[in-house]
Amino acid sequence: MRTQKNKSLRRPIAIDLFSGAGGLSEGFIQAGFFVTLAIEKNYWAVETYRYNHCRNKKKYKTEVLEADITDDIDFAEIKGRIKDKFGKLIDVVIGGPPCQGFSRANMRTRNSLNPMNNLVLHFVRAVRELGPSVAVMENVADLERFDNCNFVDKINSEFTKFGYHIDYKVLTATDYGVPQYRRRFFLIARKEKQKIIWPKPRFSSNTFINVWDAISDLPKLKTGDRIDELPYRINKNLSAYQLMMRKHTNGRVQNNYVSENNDLVIRRYAHIPQGGNWKDIPNYLMLNYKDKNRCHNHIYRRLKQDEPSVVITHYRKSMLIHPMQDRGLSVREAARIQSFPDHFVFKGPLIYQQQQVANAVPPLLAKAVAHSVKRMLKI
Repeated sequence: MRTQKNKSLRRPIAIDLFSGAGGLSEGFIQAGFFVTLAIEKNYWAVETYRYNHCRNKKKYKTEVLEADITDDIDFAEIKGRIKDKFGKLIDVVIGGPPCQGFSRANMRTRNSLNPMNNLVLHFVRAVRELGPSVAVMENVADLERFDNCNFVDKINSEFTKFGYHIDYKVLTATDYGVPQYRRRFFLIARKEKQKIIWPKPRFSSNTFINVWDAISDLPKLKTGDRIDELPYRINKNLSAYQLMMRKHTNGRVQNNYVSENNDLVIRRYAHIPQGGNWKDIPNYLMLNYKDKNRCHNHIYRRLKQDEPSVVITHYRKSMLIHPMQDRGLSVREAARIQSFPDHFVFKGPLIYQQQQVANAVPPLLAKAVAHSVKRMLKI
């Protein structure tokens, strides 16, 4: 009988830093990686991660450390422990440091002095101490040009000091089967000038997955619903995307939670066509807005059913609207648009579930990157 050690060696080994609920991990796991350790400080994100990647798993069970990476984490000890357990070094370190200092969605504190920016450098430090063959860092697209590219140059300089070279790209989620116009910055670091491989787009504007092909089979809901588990809608013509999302479920789906809106907000919804936003709302319904010019285009945006979604970010605050119903998106609908499979369950109060979904890397985008990493590792 083979030992657990030999069985584990059949998969490349990864560690996920700033793991959040586990979108990046989910993509790498789908691509065949064993994520042996995840580190995240948010309690509810940790609970979600543990539920999905630790529960009822004997062979590939992830250890989840609820901790702040800026604390004194002994990465050298972690490296040695993994080598002793599996007889090999870590193949890849992945992670998505929080992005508030780089994102245009956070204009008040988007500058080079934001202390959150240093979390990227903590990721670099962890890579230095863990010594993987490859490192993958994900962040907002704005990081590419932040501070006139000086910040990316600083990251490159830090990696160069300990023998890695980097390449980076902004990838668009729709190109990899995600029904959402989401652009994300990816940086790949590799040792000794070895070639860095990027995933090739698999979809074009003619084949993008649209919102309705993504969510039309999910339960019909109303504002304020808090129903954890419901059967799917009866639909004899499921899209390929829906069939993929429904694998490993029992005909029912969880996280059917919708923010509750008051009557005024619901009356506003009724005036907004697909693709429209707050500009379509009559002035007499917007009297509590002192300066409507400060509203960005995603406020009260109703999704178009026949196009990919706008970015799922702070979708409760932006009040992204269901394409056919006068209500906000449910947690499950937003998760579908992010490409989380339906068996992936989010934990915590509604506001925390919504934020976990919004913060996550779309698993199908992560999966595409993971397959490129496997090619680099020749596994």
